[in-house]
Amino acid sequence: MAQSLSESTLQGLTSWHSAWSGLRVLVVGLGHTGFAVVDTLRELDCEVTVVAEGAASDLVKLAEVVGARVLVEPDDARRVRELGSTPWDLAVVSPGVAPSDPVIEHLRAAGVDIWSDLELAWRLRDKSGEPAEWIMVHQDEETDVAVDLALRIFQAASVPARVVGYGAPPVLDALREPRPYDALIVQVSRESLVWRARYPHSVVSPALTVSLQAEGEDTIGVFFDGTTRACVYRKGVGPTEGQVQDADVVEGARAIGIGLDSPGMSDIGLVEGIIVDRAFLDDRAHQALEISTLEEIQEAGWDVPRQLPSLLAAIAITRSRDVSPALIAGVLSLP
Repeated sequence: MAQSLSESTLQGLTSWHSAWSGLRVLVVGLGHTGFAVVDTLRELDCEVTVVAEGAASDLVKLAEVVGARVLVEPDDARRVRELGSTPWDLAVVSPGVAPSDPVIEHLRAAGVDIWSDLELAWRLRDKSGEPAEWIMVHQDEETDVAVDLALRIFQAASVPARVVGYGAPPVLDALREPRPYDALIVQVSRESLVWRARYPHSVVSPALTVSLQAEGEDTIGVFFDGTTRACVYRKGVGPTEGQVQDADVVEGARAIGIGLDSPGMSDIGLVEGIIVDRAFLDDRAHQALEISTLEEIQEAGWDVPRQLPSLLAAIAITRSRDVSPALIAGVLSLP
């Protein structure tokens, strides 16, 4: 019987151009993200089997067309038995699959490495040349507004950017496009973060992480882990400030608070009705950059103060890519 790859060999798969051919991969779950995983792995010439409790017939057919073996069986016990003792080199799990799924338990008991779709995407991010910078956003209603506005600002600034992940096209689809992006705004859900927490060896290291959670169930605490440049959080509201304090980030990454009061050094906030940035400039200790005023954004139709946290988050996202305050103010002033 063939032996599975060693963990060190798997961890060495860090590029689209690594030796993926012939890798025996089990994909768990077959939604749109699961199919993107299957399609990508087949493009890399991996041997792919998909197991799913249920899947749309069109996705099953597409997975079979690209050369994957598909097991769609509502009986969990039969699904696990059909897997048999195949020595999988790797398993990739879709974000909607629960950690308690019998297939996952079977794989864990067998010692198979399990990656999320984000983990796989991070390793393959160099297909089109220089990898795009990842800006990871914990998705909720407030960040939906922030992400939409940030994308509009990037477009106005001619920064090639795309929104991917939860509620958007899969990350892997963007990575396989022939055009390179400078920035990918990667939306993640709690379901995605469960896998990051369960398997802490994740190599995903986004440049910027943004969470605006103000109430409700606590976000998975590892959301900010691995950040290389800055963690953006709500000051004094919800769990995010504490999570940033506890985060395992890359040395040099900063905490950037957003709030509706006067900003401290490295924060974005308000001074006498003026939105100011004290985060993304050289002399943060003594200077601040004016972005816009409450009067101007209200005239443009923004709901103040309800939407202000979202606007400040969008400012943080785009200022992290050096978009000018004047250009940001111009987009904010549009109806």
